[in-house]
Amino acid sequence: MPHKTTIRDDTSARHLRKYTNRNPIHRLTLGRFFDALADELLGLNPESVLEFGCGEGLLLEQLKKRGIRFRSYTGIDLRDDALEHARSLHPEHLFLKADLLQWDHPAASYDLVIASQVLEHLYMPEVFMERLMHFCGGNLLLTVPLEPWFRIMNLLRGRDVSRLGNHPEHVNHWGLNEFREFVSRFAAVEKACSVFPFIIIRAGRLST
Repeated sequence: MPHKTTIRDDTSARHLRKYTNRNPIHRLTLGRFFDALADELLGLNPESVLEFGCGEGLLLEQLKKRGIRFRSYTGIDLRDDALEHARSLHPEHLFLKADLLQWDHPAASYDLVIASQVLEHLYMPEVFMERLMHFCGGNLLLTVPLEPWFRIMNLLRGRDVSRLGNHPEHVNHWGLNEFREFVSRFAAVEKACSVFPFIIIRAGRLST
């Protein structure tokens, strides 16, 4: 199933700048977000993990710094340069170039599926949610920007001013309640919270 992508020539550069920015407010904001994600993962102890849109492996690096390590981890992405960077950071794990909509892999084959800061980039996010739940055998962890605050923060920092603070790759914009309602169509939401300016949702499979 062909689909449109928001990937740009500067996607990897923007990601690296985001994670290496030395601004103290930026670092504090991201640090609180990563701390909250690590807290959600404590106690889950998944045997197998799939990260959709793993990029350069930078989220995995931040989780490692907070004591979260996975026994078996697979990261998938479409960008060769990002995957090369991820493999250099985490040679013990598997990183694949794969289209989630076309990927041939058994159903419910991962204890934990992660999609962090990905769904806001995707046209037809409902199609991707269906595929994420196809692979999810246990827990689902999702994060997206908290709107409109994410755009307001960008404006205050002088970023993407001509776009009124909207990141050039973001095509979906959710508030907390809107995102909870969206996810609940596909998964059983167990926790939904905001860690300014992000949303975190932990969910499981819907009962049949």
